[in-house]
Amino acid sequence: MGGLSEALHVTAVCTVLFGVVGFGPTRLLLSAGLRRHELLWVAPVGAMVLVLELTVLSYAYVPFDIALAIVLTGASALGIYAWRRDPGLPAARSAPEGADSWRMLLVPLYVALLIGAVALIPMFRGGNATVIGNGSDAHLAVGSAKFLQEHHPTAVDPAEPVDQIPLTWRSKPPIYLGFAAVARLSGLEPYAVIATLSAALLALAALGWYLLARVMFGAGPWTAGIVLGVLGLNRIALHTGMHPYFNQTWGYVALPFSILLSWHVVRHRTRGVVALYGGFLALLAFAYPLALPIPLLSAAVFRGCERRRRGLPVMRRPRRPSRRRLRWMVPLGLLLFFPLLGIFEKLFASFDLLLYRKSLANWGGDLTGYFAEGWFFGVDTAPSAPIVLLALIAGIVIALRRAPRDIRSGLGAVIAFGIAGALYFRTLDYGWYFHFKTLAFVAPIAVAVGVIGLSRLRHRWMAIVAMLFVLVVARDSASHEIGITFDQLSPQLLELKQVDAALPPGASLRLDMNPDGRMLWAGYMLSGQRLCSQRPVLDTDYPHVAISRAADYVLVDRDLRKPSDATGPIVKRIQSYDVYRLRPNLAGGDRCSQRMVQTVTEKTFGR
Repeated sequence: MGGLSEALHVTAVCTVLFGVVGFGPTRLLLSAGLRRHELLWVAPVGAMVLVLELTVLSYAYVPFDIALAIVLTGASALGIYAWRRDPGLPAARSAPEGADSWRMLLVPLYVALLIGAVALIPMFRGGNATVIGNGSDAHLAVGSAKFLQEHHPTAVDPAEPVDQIPLTWRSKPPIYLGFAAVARLSGLEPYAVIATLSAALLALAALGWYLLARVMFGAGPWTAGIVLGVLGLNRIALHTGMHPYFNQTWGYVALPFSILLSWHVVRHRTRGVVALYGGFLALLAFAYPLALPIPLLSAAVFRGCERRRRGLPVMRRPRRPSRRRLRWMVPLGLLLFFPLLGIFEKLFASFDLLLYRKSLANWGGDLTGYFAEGWFFGVDTAPSAPIVLLALIAGIVIALRRAPRDIRSGLGAVIAFGIAGALYFRTLDYGWYFHFKTLAFVAPIAVAVGVIGLSRLRHRWMAIVAMLFVLVVARDSASHEIGITFDQLSPQLLELKQVDAALPPGASLRLDMNPDGRMLWAGYMLSGQRLCSQRPVLDTDYPHVAISRAADYVLVDRDLRKPSDATGPIVKRIQSYDVYRLRPNLAGGDRCSQRMVQTVTEKTFGR
């Protein structure tokens, strides 16, 4: 099966890398109440710690390979210390009585692995380890990871396929540093890694929903397993991971852990859990700042309920950070000034947009319409959709009514906020971007709560039938998404590397092809040449090739006619493209360049 060996290789790298980096912090920082499921925390914590540590080192101008070596060496030493201090598998000395055995914990790990394999079916079907889906950010995601393997996040290098981190992605280098680490250790090109890494992230997110069900709601392992399966096969979650919306996928991973840890911090505050909570919240902020209100809203309600239970005012007057905290917060804030600035820019721009009801025309992304609401809840627009949605609503009511007040109020507020926001954006012109993002983060919470509620129906047989019905419908919905997902970076585009190798270094090459995603990938594969086009990809935030008619050579899509200004025989022929020489002295002169034209050159708050 094509791509299988590469997928297994990348999966092994992710497992070892996240496991090594995550074991020490997990064992040392998890509180006793969370140690029952310690094995399930290691990989998600490892992914979070890897991203944040590489971010600090990279912005401190430590070369990438040295930074990665420091992280791995430090993680190994910390893991040895943690093991010697508290040896054993999940049932270690500090774990509470009744901790799940490692055999029981292997079941959700195995199901999560299957979910990752399901997300890779389109890649296996295509027969190559490559980029799948139609998310137009993919070329920038792959290029950013490749760029960060050799350069500082604020550097510029026209010789790279992506010559700088886009200004609109100022907050996102942390997650691409994690991507770069997996690609470096696997020895594969980032474009051969991204699909498998995205599948691994979907598996980690599914583990987060399992833990949320087990810890917050006290659900049994089978009920939590159904939650894991239903959300692992959720159509929009798979769409996000497979197409790939890479930064949103990282945010999706951080979401369940941020909510769970915020609740645990309020109830059982320990320094270790506070540190983990801050780490996952930071990961969510860097990856997808617009999702921050969701865990922050739930955290505010959890805290308010706890203070009210203790007879204290719901709101406490903010306190100025102590000098001890400022000694590390100020230097760290200065070091991470640019990614933090990117977070605030994104938040202020969206608040300004919504507060003053400005046009959403420029916030459509690569979407052209609304997704069906049923997709977010794991159902298609089939006759079963109303039944499943009604069942989930009933389950939400049952679960929240039986939950403690803080959980009922916190998650109820988030679900109500998300549903109201989605309905509001449905009424706006070009509101599909915010509609998609709102439901993509809030609907999984509603589904998890709904499945937990269905497990608590009065009659056991009714609960089993209801949960299995929701799971089967989610599986069918997932199969429809898989069926329409194909390669994005095709073998024909990969062959353009042969053209790059055949032409003299730095030759100018005009791209005569349709201005769509294929031209974006052509620019990536031909980055060793000075590129241009008469019709580049415009009207987007993406950098594009220079505009020029004159060049040394022209690359012609064979579906188009040979240009009239080409001369002589074919210089290079591959499967779908031909290369010709161009006549010299064409009008306008040769303006081709290795440096991409940045369409966004300035950002200000509120714009």
